[in-house]
Amino acid sequence: MRTTNSLIALLGAVALFGCSSSDTNPQPSEDELLAPPAEGTGVQYRMVSTLDPAQEIERCQLFVAPPEGLNVNREMVRFSGGSHHVLLYTTPYTSIPTETRRGVALDATQVHDCNDGPQADWEVDGVVAGSQSPSGNSFLGELPEGVALKVPPGTVLLMNTHYLNSSSKPVETDARINLYTIADDEVKVEAGMLFHYNPFISVPAHGRSTARMRCVAENDISVVRIQSHMHRRGVGYAANKVDLDGKMTELYTHDRWEGVPSQEFSPFLEVKAGESLDYRCDFNNVEDRAIAQGLTTRDEMCMLIGPYFPRSPAYENCQTEEGLVAATWYGNGTTTCVEAFECLGNAQDDAAAYGCVVNSCESVGPQLSAALACQMTGGNGACNEACSGEDAEACNACVGEACAAEMEVCQTATCN
Repeated sequence: MRTTNSLIALLGAVALFGCSSSDTNPQPSEDELLAPPAEGTGVQYRMVSTLDPAQEIERCQLFVAPPEGLNVNREMVRFSGGSHHVLLYTTPYTSIPTETRRGVALDATQVHDCNDGPQADWEVDGVVAGSQSPSGNSFLGELPEGVALKVPPGTVLLMNTHYLNSSSKPVETDARINLYTIADDEVKVEAGMLFHYNPFISVPAHGRSTARMRCVAENDISVVRIQSHMHRRGVGYAANKVDLDGKMTELYTHDRWEGVPSQEFSPFLEVKAGESLDYRCDFNNVEDRAIAQGLTTRDEMCMLIGPYFPRSPAYENCQTEEGLVAATWYGNGTTTCVEAFECLGNAQDDAAAYGCVVNSCESVGPQLSAALACQMTGGNGACNEACSGEDAEACNACVGEACAAEMEVCQTATCN
């Protein structure tokens, strides 16, 4: 049986995403990649490493932003073939750490392996730039005049790549991210990056499933563009806007997990307070094992990513202004809210646990999500102290009391 604090650990540790890989393509020459920005117009972050024959590896490198900070108005990303993405994360560090979260000492200013995903070794709290195509659309792209994504002075940045060398010879990889900046007095509006992540993914062996999530905006925002992120089992994606009256308008659909297209909005997509972005990922698993949500290519992901303005930090990660979970997860099965919690109580692994939500019926999504969010956050924060130690009984008792109202509503929620 899963106790409440083990449920918190399983479902509450939702991280920013890892990666997928693709076959090695012909390597571009030095001139075909990307020259650094001209002096005074920006900065380039670059990772170069060598892949052994038939090697698949995820690597990281840490940098420090300039002492004056960065007002990023535009980005360009180019990388040699063989990688599904290149990413630049922000971190909470004020200086580059000398050891990983797992206690391994290393010089993080140099390229190093992080094959369990960057979050296994380093703390990350947002994304500045990145791309899922060696020569295609990047995440940030170009923002309107006077709009910039701000990187505070001295921020420690983490650059992450994932490469596969499918050849029989060593391959040199080269990944570059250019951040083009504007002066402080030119910034009229601060931008942010949507990074909506659905933790409830479970695809049975030789089976199909869908993961769907909705996030309500608390403030008016203008969305510049959106992109998806899935791993190799992703066979379909759709994003919609939900108006205040519940009407859904299709924004973006495709069937690709690599070479991912972006949806540009001109004019910008206006999402008013109380309206939502609702997205889903369709998966097809041809393997002999169940696939669950996770950070590596052995796992799956379902995300909605895109720049927007003005910045609303909580909404970037689908939270309320108070830092609570704001997502609604919808299943496409037949189980009720109560049955989903009974399933969670008996789940023996991650795939089974996430499947309890995936296999719930659509109509109980709001009630199930509210109850889950309460438990995932330790009674919406009321039980942080009780659930911080090893006393499962104390944690369970506190969360049971704090989430009683949500669980009562869950008990009455049925499938239509």
